[in-house]
Amino acid sequence: MGSRTWRLGERPEQANTAKVLGNYLIACAIQSLGEAVSVADAAGADPDQFVELLTSTLFPGPVYSGYGSMIAQRRYQPAGFTTALGRKDLHLALEAAAGQAVSLPFGELLRGVFDQAIADGRAGEDWAVIAEQQPR
Repeated sequence: MGSRTWRLGERPEQANTAKVLGNYLIACAIQSLGEAVSVADAAGADPDQFVELLTSTLFPGPVYSGYGSMIAQRRYQPAGFTTALGRKDLHLALEAAAGQAVSLPFGELLRGVFDQAIADGRAGEDWAVIAEQQPR
């Protein structure tokens, strides 16, 4: 369990929105990591060493180190959080934003990435697999 409680408002759905938006930010990090690792790899850099550089300097923390390693090694099984669940939470984040008349342009791009991953049969893999998808 968490070590702290944050009161985000008086209604329970405010906590649900915060959880969904946290997952939205993780999906954004996965997508950007995937893009950066792809470029580094194509340029001849070792993907594992590149991720270690990033996570030891600019981006320490479990999201970048955990998902960065998965992306560098192209290891998406066993799934900690499936692509299907990631798509569900992304859609919930987009709905929450729309309900507040706020746009999430990166979220719209991610919708296509997640939808393509699902169409490619990767729904049961860890959602880090979106790093393998090219936006269409």
